[in-house]
Amino acid sequence: MEAILSKLNAKAEIAPDNALLRDTISLLTDLHHNEAITQRVTWDSLIRDFQRLQDQGLWDISEDNTKLLHTLRSLLTTQPSNRKPTRNMPPPSRPASEALQGSFSIIYPDSESTPSPLIPTSDPVLLPLELVEILNRTYFHHLLATDPKRVVPPGKSLVSMLSGSPKEGKDAGKPTLRDKVEDLVHKAFWDEAIESLSNPEPSCQIPRINSLYQDLLIALTPLLPSQNPVITTLSSPLPPTSSPLDSAIMHLREVATSLRKRCAPVQDEELDDLLRLLDEPPPRSSRPISLATLVVDTVKSILRISDVMKEQLSQFVLGNMTEQQLQSAISKQAKTKERRDILDIWKSWRIESSWLIWLENYQPSFQVNGVAAESQLKWVMRLVQALGSSTPISCQLPTREPQSIENSLPPIFFFSAPALLEIQNYLQALVIAASLRTLIRVPQGAQGSDATSFMERLWILLKAEIIEEPDSGDTKLVHLADEVVRARRLDDVMLSGEEETRLRAAVARTLNHNDPVFVLLQKRILKALADALGYQRSESRQAGAHTGPPRMQTGQHGKHAEKRARITIVLNPEEFDADYGAETPRLTIGRVQGFEDEYLRKVVEEVFVKVDECIRWVEGVWPDVLRVGVVDREFVV
Repeated sequence: MEAILSKLNAKAEIAPDNALLRDTISLLTDLHHNEAITQRVTWDSLIRDFQRLQDQGLWDISEDNTKLLHTLRSLLTTQPSNRKPTRNMPPPSRPASEALQGSFSIIYPDSESTPSPLIPTSDPVLLPLELVEILNRTYFHHLLATDPKRVVPPGKSLVSMLSGSPKEGKDAGKPTLRDKVEDLVHKAFWDEAIESLSNPEPSCQIPRINSLYQDLLIALTPLLPSQNPVITTLSSPLPPTSSPLDSAIMHLREVATSLRKRCAPVQDEELDDLLRLLDEPPPRSSRPISLATLVVDTVKSILRISDVMKEQLSQFVLGNMTEQQLQSAISKQAKTKERRDILDIWKSWRIESSWLIWLENYQPSFQVNGVAAESQLKWVMRLVQALGSSTPISCQLPTREPQSIENSLPPIFFFSAPALLEIQNYLQALVIAASLRTLIRVPQGAQGSDATSFMERLWILLKAEIIEEPDSGDTKLVHLADEVVRARRLDDVMLSGEEETRLRAAVARTLNHNDPVFVLLQKRILKALADALGYQRSESRQAGAHTGPPRMQTGQHGKHAEKRARITIVLNPEEFDADYGAETPRLTIGRVQGFEDEYLRKVVEEVFVKVDECIRWVEGVWPDVLRVGVVDREFVV
C-alpha cells in the first residue's frame, strides 16, 4: 500500500489540483490505516478510478504497477480473518451478481451502444458507474421482456439476444488494465492451488481438494443427472487418506469419463488426451509438485470443457424453443432481476414507506365509482391520477435526505416509469387531439373522411414528438393551428384574415391545461381508463386465478403422430413466467364523449392497452406490496 501511495503522491506533486487523484490518495490512505473500510469499497470502483487516472496520464502501465494493483485487489477481495481463497475458478465474463440461474443468459450490449438506456452514460451523473451499468442492464432486460421491438435490431430475433460469445463485438485489440490485473489474479489462484497441493501433508491437501471439488460440482451440475455417481462424489467431503492426490486423480478420471459419454464429438479428442494423462500420472516417487500440477491442470481443463458443453447445450435448447417460450423465459428473468435490484437499492423499509405516502395522496380529479372504487383497486386509480397530472411522471433514486418531488412514483415503478411517462404523453396528446376536433365542423355523411384525415394528420404530428422520431422536430403550436385551419377550409369555408387569427387563438387557448374544454375532456378520458381497468380486474377475479401450463416443451403438442421420431425437450417450468400468455379479459371501453371519432377510438384503445400491460407487469413483480403494502422477503417471482 505504501508503494502505491508513494507513486500517487509523486503524481500529485505534478497535478496538485486533480480532484480524482486527491480522492484516490485519500481513500487508499484510509484503507491503509483501517482495513475495516475494505468492506465498503469495491474493486470495480477502484480499478475504474485507476483507469481514469491512466487516461489522464497520472498512472503508468508497467509490470510493477500491475503487481501493485494485484496486491490492492487481494486486500479488497480477501477477508482479513481468512486469507485462503474460497473460490478457485476464474470469474465469469459478466459479474456474478448479474447472472441469473437458467439455461441461458442475456447478452447485454456495451454501455456506449445500449439502445434506449435508462441512464445515458454520456450524461454527467453523480451515480457510481457500476450502478449506472446495473440499472441500464436491468432496464434493457425489462425492455426485452415488455417491448422487444425497441432493443432487438431489425432483422434479428430474440434468439440473437440470448446466444453467442460474450466477447463478440468487443474490441479484440490491446488488453485493458482491468484485463491485465484479472489475468494476474486468475494465475495467482491456480498457483496458490498448486502450492497448497504440493505440501506433502494430507491435512493441507484435503481442504484444497474439497474446495476444487465444489467448483467442479457447480460447473457440472447442469450437465450431469443428479443421481450420477460423479455428482455424489463431488458433493461429499474427501475421506481421510494418506494419498489425497491419488484419490483426486481417480475421481477426476471418473469425471472425464462421464463427460466423454455426454460431450459432442468435437470434445472427444481433448478428453481422450486428458484421460491418457490421468491413466499415466507421475510416479509417487516424483516431486509432489508434479502430481499437484496434474490435478490443477485437469481441473482447469474440465472447467473449460464444461463451459463449452453448457454453451452448446444452451444453443441446442434455444434452437428448439418456440418464440413464446423464449419470451416467457425472458419475462421470468427480467421480473426476478428487476425485483432483486430494486430491493438491493431501496431496501424494504423505503419501498414500504414510499408506497404508503404515495397512496395517501389519492385525490383523483375524475369520478371514481362502481367497481373502480373498490379498495383493492385504489393503487390503480392512484396511478391513473398520476397519469392525468400535468407534471411529468418520475421515479427518483434514493437519497440520504428525503426529497418531495411532485408526481413521483414509488420505487416499484422504477423500471416501468419511462413507459408510464410515454403513456402520460399519449393521454395528453389524445386530449389535445379531441380538443382541436371541437374547433372544426365534422362533415355530414356516413364516411366523415375529411375528419378522419384531419385526425390522422394531427396524430402523426403529436406522436412524432412523443417518440422523438429523427428529424421530426418539435411539434410547434403553429403546426397544429395550420392543421385546424386546413380542416376548416376543406369544408368549403373561406376564412378571412381576422377569422383565421381568431381560430389560431382558439387553438392556443384550447391547448391550455386549465382551459375548460381541455379539463372536461381529460376527466372523461381518465374516467374511461379507470372504469376499463377496474371492470377488467373485476372480471379476472371472478374468472379465478390463471395459471400457465404445467410444463413447457418444444414442438407441437401432439396433434398427430409424427412419421419420424422427434427430439422433445421438457423444460423446467420454473424458468418460465406463468403469467406470460395467460388469457385475460379484454379491456371493455365504452363510448367516451368527445372521443367518438373512429380514428381516435382506435388510438384510445391502443393507449389503454399500454396502461394495462404496465399494470400487469407490476402486478407480476410486486403482488405482495400491491396487496398489503409490505415486502415479502420470501416471495419468488
